[in-house]
Amino acid sequence: MNNFSSFIILSMLTAFSSLGQTGPAGVGSPATNVLWLKADAGTSTSTNGSPLASWTDQSGNGVVLSQSNVAQQPQFVSSFMNGFPAIEFDNNGSTGQNDYLITPDNPIFDNTNGYSFFTVTRMKGFGDAQSIISKRNNVGNEEAFMLFYYTGNRLFVDFDNDNNRFSNSTISTINTTKIYDFFYDGTLTPTMRSTIFDQEVLQTTSTESSATIADKNSPLLVGATHTGDPRPFNGYISEIIMFRTKLNDAQRTIINNHLSAKYDVPLSSNDLYVGDNPANGNYDRNVSGIGRDATGLTNASFDPSTSAGLGMQSVSGLDNNDYIIAGHAFTTNTDMTTDIAGIVGTNVSRWQRIWYFDVTNTGASNVANISFDMSDGGMAGVNLGVTSNYILIYRAGQTGAWTEIAAANSIVGDQIVFANQSITLDGYYTLATKDFTLSPLPVELVSFDASLAERKVVLNWQTASELNSNYFDILRSNDGQNWSSIGTVPANGSSQVIIDYTLTDSSPMDGVSYYRLKQVDLNGNFYLSDIRSINNSSKVNQVKIYPNPTDNGLVTIISDEPISSLLVYNALGKVVFEAKIDSDDTYLLDTETFESGMYWIKLNGENYKLIVQ
Repeated sequence: MNNFSSFIILSMLTAFSSLGQTGPAGVGSPATNVLWLKADAGTSTSTNGSPLASWTDQSGNGVVLSQSNVAQQPQFVSSFMNGFPAIEFDNNGSTGQNDYLITPDNPIFDNTNGYSFFTVTRMKGFGDAQSIISKRNNVGNEEAFMLFYYTGNRLFVDFDNDNNRFSNSTISTINTTKIYDFFYDGTLTPTMRSTIFDQEVLQTTSTESSATIADKNSPLLVGATHTGDPRPFNGYISEIIMFRTKLNDAQRTIINNHLSAKYDVPLSSNDLYVGDNPANGNYDRNVSGIGRDATGLTNASFDPSTSAGLGMQSVSGLDNNDYIIAGHAFTTNTDMTTDIAGIVGTNVSRWQRIWYFDVTNTGASNVANISFDMSDGGMAGVNLGVTSNYILIYRAGQTGAWTEIAAANSIVGDQIVFANQSITLDGYYTLATKDFTLSPLPVELVSFDASLAERKVVLNWQTASELNSNYFDILRSNDGQNWSSIGTVPANGSSQVIIDYTLTDSSPMDGVSYYRLKQVDLNGNFYLSDIRSINNSSKVNQVKIYPNPTDNGLVTIISDEPISSLLVYNALGKVVFEAKIDSDDTYLLDTETFESGMYWIKLNGENYKLIVQ
């Protein structure tokens, strides 16, 4: 290989391994997007009308907000805003009855000179201070911020205590879903530092004397001003997004188009995505985008993880006020051999998931690198074949023949890459293969679950499609690292329908054990599923530890009995962590400094395994 070829391949690998924009709508990363609460992910329950004990954020920072008092747990409401769920707070202002969720102080929440907040709420009524999100101990005490409905049915904002409190100019109304944005920029002159946007329209610009928000020693709450205040929140919260930086206008517009599509809330300005309209198929899901605002600032890429399998990176032509925004309408994904007219090949198939592209182009054609990620697309577990067999396809309407746009340029990991594509047309795009025997699209594992019933472990899994699948080997481990087979289940071979499988471990191990699937193809290639854990002890299901295994992050420990102390031992029996706890039933263990390996967590007289990868 000559030096020029090596440079080209290295450049493409670098380009597609550094998309990095993994936050909402493809904006930001865990370093800047420090909190992302959305009711369709991370909730302790998904049962309509059930109390919500915890809400885990999706930013990648492992933040868990929780409420141990059942009387103060808000309620999960399914299919509420445009088919998406919401969290309902009950407006009970009696002491010890107001609903709220809380998480301990964390340095990622303050010590910054910039904030960007996005909230989706629907109020049932107004009254005294009703806080969406706050970080303070009391009024003006260690207060980093508070966003809340207050007098005159208006929104109020505190940044760095309450000495520069300000509000929006429009009266809020009940039973109306609203998207509000709140920004703080300490680098600007004091009179320009604080702003509120109402569905992409600037409502208020206000003075903030502080040029930075110091590190405040206070917890973060949703639904309450602070822990000692019983004033309740009277409404629904579906989404809260928080950045520890001031986003540019392009990033703000992309996120608001994402929220507008998801919750069917019309934008009053900069509505740049029509894929969410009924006439275009209601492509409301995982809307992400690239763009450049009027000042020249950009959001130049989004990662496939943000849009359920599709990634995009601007190469050239992204002029001021140019945007490409894409979303899909499919909760699942599979390999299809129908609706493939227009694609030339021997054994043609395509992804079920299709994205609508809305292109806003003011000048030169927008050229972008496009990638399809198998894992992020819900299609993990295949050994990708001949690169040139994979093609990018397009059609102008929801039905009709497809047009072949381009053949793939490379495969990087499990991403299929289409480099330097000129994107000029609104419409429908997805991935196809000309020969699924040489360049297959994979077995899709929809679910894999483990449950304990009468001292037996029942393993259930489901596939949505299979291609040349031979069998499933069920693996078990007592440490999450060393595995042995406990049974084999024949696979279906090839199919395009939902298939359910099950196997029962009638003699499970005592204590905590781990299970995973090994799916083996006819050619011997195999795929390993995610790991599931079971605690088969005398106190089964009384203690929950997750995520487990973990990757040097925060681990949530929830116990049905109050936790008074906690010890963590390594595999040699040495204590590596010790904490005295004031009889709480939830604890967040930071494993960032732990080396990879097996640990024991001792609480309430029982030992529980923890695997740090």
